[in-house]
Amino acid sequence: MGTEYQIEPFTNKYIESAANIFLSNYKHEQAANSLLPTHIFNDPDCIKSALDEFAANPGVAIFSNGEMVAFMVTGHTFSFKGQKTAMVPEYCHGAIKKDARKLYQLAYMVLSSNWIKDNINLHLIGHFANDCRLKETLFQMGFGAIISERLRDIIPIETNCDFEIRQENDISKLLDIELEHRKYYQAAPIFVTKDTRLDSIIASFEESKSDGDVFFVYYENNQLAGYFTVGNSAKDGEGFLLRNTNTAQIKNAFVRPSLRNRGLGRCILNRSILWARENGFKRLFVEHETANFYGGNFWEKHFNPYLYFSMRYIDNSIGK
Repeated sequence: MGTEYQIEPFTNKYIESAANIFLSNYKHEQAANSLLPTHIFNDPDCIKSALDEFAANPGVAIFSNGEMVAFMVTGHTFSFKGQKTAMVPEYCHGAIKKDARKLYQLAYMVLSSNWIKDNINLHLIGHFANDCRLKETLFQMGFGAIISERLRDIIPIETNCDFEIRQENDISKLLDIELEHRKYYQAAPIFVTKDTRLDSIIASFEESKSDGDVFFVYYENNQLAGYFTVGNSAKDGEGFLLRNTNTAQIKNAFVRPSLRNRGLGRCILNRSILWARENGFKRLFVEHETANFYGGNFWEKHFNPYLYFSMRYIDNSIGK
């Protein structure tokens, strides 16, 4: 691997240096997207704590003249698309800007060799949207975007809304449209499997309601034709950097095909923005699959990306 860098297994003794590298990279992203919160600059322990959770997982630390210049640590491992999967969250990697391309190539080369030995053939990396060098490096290494996380302000959209948007409190009225929504993900070009069991749908809505989320809907001819779920940003899962930052989140959204391209989605979004303003939130967040033709194009019009998750699949016959 050459003599320019020294590569060591990542351990918890490297957490502070790793957190400093990540915070430096985050500072560049926050400068490019002022909607991103600044709280972690005043409380870097949240990044250190997150890294400490995964410090015992396979990871690499790269040094030059005794100083850490890059790191990459395995986050969660799980099953995805029928494959054993390793995910590197956005806070589990970083590199100094100088030689970042080579440093990421080295880090991934070492870490992925460990994954393959453990039959982990699907690799996910979260990375900042405005880090063009890293996006290009991942692309050249065979990664492609799969998830986008986006933000927008809470300034209302200028729109003439001809649809009566109201809040629905009876979750039983949402079940049919949510079943259609979940089946939609299984079709081209998304090809993502969702749990379509009725008990799963009911449990999801009940949990959402208990979290204080609200459901904005539109009925046409007494049939539910579109809905958004909006609430405080998720406690876990997506949007790690937005937790506890007074951020509202669009958690579910679906408009039936007959109503698309008529402005209904924009009207429900505007009602969601007004709700966020009324409840003192500072920004609005959404996560979506990049392959979502209808939804993805809609979110792109109204939100700016700050984070992508990119994926690489390795032939299952490798490493066996």
